[in-house]
Amino acid sequence: MKEGTVKLVSDILTGKDNLTYDAARVVGVLGALAYIVFWTAAVWGMGRFTASDAAAYGSGLGLVMVAMGSTIKLKEHSEPEPR
Repeated sequence: MKEGTVKLVSDILTGKDNLTYDAARVVGVLGALAYIVFWTAAVWGMGRFTASDAAAYGSGLGLVMVAMGSTIKLKEHSEPEPR
């Protein structure tokens, strides 16, 4: 189980060659995780989660994911090729 989890995280954070860690992916994943943690803390502190909160959460997290995907697409030509 642990080896599979490590491989999954490695596959998410590395480029096409699965060896080089990609800064855009690392920053994007950390940004998404931070977004989730901050929203969890906000909901925990307020004690409620309304439909408008859910819409705002979904829009914000979607924007983070679009930014990460766009950055990866823009720099794909500079990634090392697989061996």
